[in-house]
Amino acid sequence: MKGIKIDAPENLNSGDQKWRDSQYLDTWVNVIQRWLNMKGIRLESKEVLDFIGFKLQGSALTTYNHHLIKEKDKASFFSFMLVLREFLIPSTSKDLLWKEWEAASPNKDG
Repeated sequence: MKGIKIDAPENLNSGDQKWRDSQYLDTWVNVIQRWLNMKGIRLESKEVLDFIGFKLQGSALTTYNHHLIKEKDKASFFSFMLVLREFLIPSTSKDLLWKEWEAASPNKDG
């Protein structure tokens, strides 16, 4: 992968409705993890939290700042992703498996 430049993942603007979709958010988190891994940045490092802070906009950034203040030295990439998911995804949201279940039909092809 040497010599290949891969752009950083897109910024997360919490005002955009697409971030309310659990599948979209989960995909973004996976892309962030792969990108950081390719850059040699460990997910357990504090450097990761700094990077995430620059990828957030709107009230997601406010949530990030509150999380860092509240958790201080205990804050981690993983703990913040859980907080972010809870903040962005409505409690009434249906996850992918539930969507697949609802779309299932006992009668195949008619």
